[in-house]
Amino acid sequence: MTYRTHLKSSSLAITTGCAILLGMASGCGEDPEPVVTKPVAKKPTAPPPPEEPVDLGPTPVADLMAEFDIDSRISMSEDNAPDNDVDRIVVLRFFDGMVRGDSSRLSNLLSEADALILERLVESGEWSSATGEAIEEIEIETDRARGIGECALAIVTTTDGEFDVQLWNYELVGEPEADDGAVFDALPTPPGMVNRLSGGDWIATWLEINDQEMARADEPDEIVEFESLILEAEEEEAKPSSGSRPSGPGRKKPKAPVFNPSPGFGAPGGAPGRR
Repeated sequence: MTYRTHLKSSSLAITTGCAILLGMASGCGEDPEPVVTKPVAKKPTAPPPPEEPVDLGPTPVADLMAEFDIDSRISMSEDNAPDNDVDRIVVLRFFDGMVRGDSSRLSNLLSEADALILERLVESGEWSSATGEAIEEIEIETDRARGIGECALAIVTTTDGEFDVQLWNYELVGEPEADDGAVFDALPTPPGMVNRLSGGDWIATWLEINDQEMARADEPDEIVEFESLILEAEEEEAKPSSGSRPSGPGRKKPKAPVFNPSPGFGAPGGAPGRR
């Protein structure tokens, strides 16, 4: 029994020793080639969607006045200003030229008819006496009127305490910063308009009054009807000879409104009802 156990132990030792020797032998020599693993290609990720621009609205009037050096006598509230920068700049620059008495700037911004009126006002000296230091403030209101387009109403206060008003229609034709970037056209001004404006929307009231005045101007002359008279025979004999013209009432001439397309600043008037 003892002999067999010894043989088994010796065989196990020899087998284990051979395994160790074989392992050592395999470690002596060239290193095994490294296993190269190909990198896994990553799927491209889609770029994030662009951020939508935030609409901050038009630039405040005060900021535009500072940027374009608008005279402080010009006032235009946010509620009465256009809803975009381009129109705001055009309107502010136009009335800035007016309050400063800069006829050269305004001549490029006026319609052909109003440019001629401006030229006559400059030549007569009325322009210099009615603008510049004669103006205390110009309050501006703007609106978009159906059938007319963009409108700007100027409420002028002079240094002697008088008021005047003028409504303008304007159209953009170029860059707002250019001296010829828009065309302003003075709308008709019926007599006494400064005292006829009331309510919260003076531009709408102005256009309504203009429509009424134009309708009156288009009315036909008054027709006067005469009752027929039966003349007695002796009265027939007393009729004047055919050479003379019979007398009698004639047709009345209608009163047509007097329209003033010019700015008309400096004309005396009463205080507007809203102020």
